[in-house]
Amino acid sequence: EESPSLRRMTMMREKGRRQAIRGPAFMFNNRGTSLTAEEERFLDAAEYGNIPVVRKMLEESKTLNVNCVDYMGQNALQLAVGNEHLEVTELLLKKENLARIGDALLLAISKGYIRIVEAILNHPGFSVNKRLTLSPCEQELQDDDFYSYDEDGTRFSPDITPIILAAHCQKYEVVHMLLMKGARIERPHDYFCKCNDCTEKQKHDSFSHSRSRINAYKGLASPAYLSLSSEDPVLTALELSNELAKLANIEKEFKNDYRKLSMQCKDFVVGVLDLCRDSEEVEAILNGDLNSEPVEAQRHRASLSRVKLAIKYEVKKFVAHPNCQQQLLTIWYENLSGLREQTIAIKCLVVLVVALGLPFLAIGYWIAPKITAVSLKSLQSVACELSANEAY
Repeated sequence: EESPSLRRMTMMREKGRRQAIRGPAFMFNNRGTSLTAEEERFLDAAEYGNIPVVRKMLEESKTLNVNCVDYMGQNALQLAVGNEHLEVTELLLKKENLARIGDALLLAISKGYIRIVEAILNHPGFSVNKRLTLSPCEQELQDDDFYSYDEDGTRFSPDITPIILAAHCQKYEVVHMLLMKGARIERPHDYFCKCNDCTEKQKHDSFSHSRSRINAYKGLASPAYLSLSSEDPVLTALELSNELAKLANIEKEFKNDYRKLSMQCKDFVVGVLDLCRDSEEVEAILNGDLNSEPVEAQRHRASLSRVKLAIKYEVKKFVAHPNCQQQLLTIWYENLSGLREQTIAIKCLVVLVVALGLPFLAIGYWIAPKITAVSLKSLQSVACELSANEAY
């Protein structure tokens, strides 16, 4: 098996070969050859959406290079996608050996052209080699021209995958389409990971390695990705916010980036609470997944697992949210719902009655525990509720 350094040298030679084959008419250097009149006409037709000309040239011309590029390094497919010409894009996608399909997809995602994204995703090229999950940098090791692997033909970082870009751009529909096709954002390895892959990336270019980690976390922290990829978005967002807060203290040079992403996760959780329409939905968010708990336990108590987690991770906005506070107060006053609307004087009187009655109830419980158990439990609840009120 080739070593990473040898493989990288091979990739550089292949890059030079590809640039020679493409023949771009670069404005300020003499790499490659100039475009022919036929190629210029073809690129203009693709850019301006001239469907009859594009169709005729694709069907009749025997010498046309469909992968020729203009002085900016963009081929006909990229020009058609960039100008939202769906019909031209569909015509070009029918051609075999079409280059830079991956770049065209990234461009369509960044501009939010949903129908073009869908058309490109239906191309047979995406059915092999896990192309939706590999970044251009990783894809370069497998084939030649699915992406442009130099700085001339693309505007995106080499570690950006289609689903990461869709998450960055908050394109919910595109994220959903990519998830349905099996694309996922891989969580970066631990910062202190010493596996061969992490060690090699860190040694080769530590800055690019750090940026690729941040780009991945930006995708993971995106509201579009959180809401569509996770069965429990609230739990995922809370745990991710805590992880990002820890990374902010570890990677000091990117502290602001990680703190911003951590706050974004917290804001997402608060936003979910804002969307609640009734008490049942609020309760579902605060309690989390109750499937693992016995049914009897669910009936008699609220677990409030997400509230406890928010307190642990210091997500103050979530705990202080009006919907959360209203639900907590409802639980406090569960056994004495009428006490909540009473005046302070009445509440103080109840405190006095409870204080005077507790010794007698204790004696009664000692004599007949089963009879007084319910009453004692109610009074204990009153004591807890009143002490909570005093704290407020």
